[in-house]
Amino acid sequence: MNDVNIQIRFATVEDVEQVFASIVQKAAFDGCADALQATPQQLEQTLFSQSPLARVLLAEVDGKAIAFALFFYTYSSFLAKPSIWLDDLFVQPHMRGRGVGTALLRHLATLAAKNNCGRIEWTVNTNNDRGIAFYQKQGAKIFDNLRLCRLS
Repeated sequence: MNDVNIQIRFATVEDVEQVFASIVQKAAFDGCADALQATPQQLEQTLFSQSPLARVLLAEVDGKAIAFALFFYTYSSFLAKPSIWLDDLFVQPHMRGRGVGTALLRHLATLAAKNNCGRIEWTVNTNNDRGIAFYQKQGAKIFDNLRLCRLS
């Protein structure tokens, strides 16, 4: 099914507008566009500064970004190892089912292995059946007994 040549690379400051556009698309897909407060300027400061708070992978086909993964490193006290938190993974609708999400997850797994990470974790919306099925196909365990907690 993967009939495209997917290139994956780290985003650079020159990609900030593309990263922002991708985040806007993901927020719309998630049904929470009104919650989006980020600006390209804030992304430039937090993602592309001397000490970036997170990293972004761009998946490209023919030099055009068609997906992204935004992640950062965390720590697991249970494993006494670092972990990767995948904050966003989004593949443009016309490119789904063509191996792009799988390629991004594999790239993250390679980074996790290189950095001696114990795991990669993320959340998925409970009504995103297609996303849940995709993650399970990749070998992810979906925890029904955990709930996201947030203080604002």
